[in-house]
Amino acid sequence: MRILFVGDVFSVKGREILARQLKKLRQEKGVQFIVVNGENIAHGHGINEKYYHFLLEQNVNVVTLGNHAFRNHDIFNFIEDARNLIRPLNFPSGVPGQGFLTVNYNGKKITVFQVMGRIFENIALDCPFQLTEQLLKNVKSDLYFCDFHGEATSEKAAFAHHFDGRVHIVVGTHTHVQTNDARILPKGTMFITDLGMTGSLDGIIGVTPQNIIKKFLTGLPARHDPMEEGRSQFNGLFVELDDHTQKVTNFEVIHVIE
Repeated sequence: MRILFVGDVFSVKGREILARQLKKLRQEKGVQFIVVNGENIAHGHGINEKYYHFLLEQNVNVVTLGNHAFRNHDIFNFIEDARNLIRPLNFPSGVPGQGFLTVNYNGKKITVFQVMGRIFENIALDCPFQLTEQLLKNVKSDLYFCDFHGEATSEKAAFAHHFDGRVHIVVGTHTHVQTNDARILPKGTMFITDLGMTGSLDGIIGVTPQNIIKKFLTGLPARHDPMEEGRSQFNGLFVELDDHTQKVTNFEVIHVIE
């Protein structure tokens, strides 16, 4: 089985390069199952129904979110009906949407879920470790894939090591900067601390540099206007799993600049 995970898609440039690269990778690598983080796809501010359907049109199987899940209020109009959309599993009880999705694909039951880290995040969150333990106990699947949306590298690594051999693939999102540590852990889990982002290369994590620089120089609030000029980047992780053993047989970090 050939799986592709794509890092945070940011605004117009992210959507454009995503469409081009997904088509290319399906043709060149035979990608079968695609998971994309879409929490910044609507001009860097959450997701709306239009762009959720845009992702489905690109043959994306699962769309994950994160701390900006509800930043665009349009999401409240469609999240309960969005079968392929998941938000962090460890959001408090009562938050709309689902934290995991189980699908049957090529005779395999696959559960994709998202948890969010609690370090450096000013959001009320339940424990990602405990919620994952409950998920593994109550939801029986052949394969488990996790998008860990978090700021701290140590928290992501601790999570991956704790669930090594139980969650097949753990990919980090949120920082928008791809890390150089993709590896198979001792008990077989595929792990990368952060996939990176898909969008502007010349901005500051997708945003026009001028306002962000001014914020650091003055301490004043700044508008986060998407960077829509210059080069684009496409970041993700391609993973091959043996259909019989469910073990990772090959992986490739994807970093494309256009």
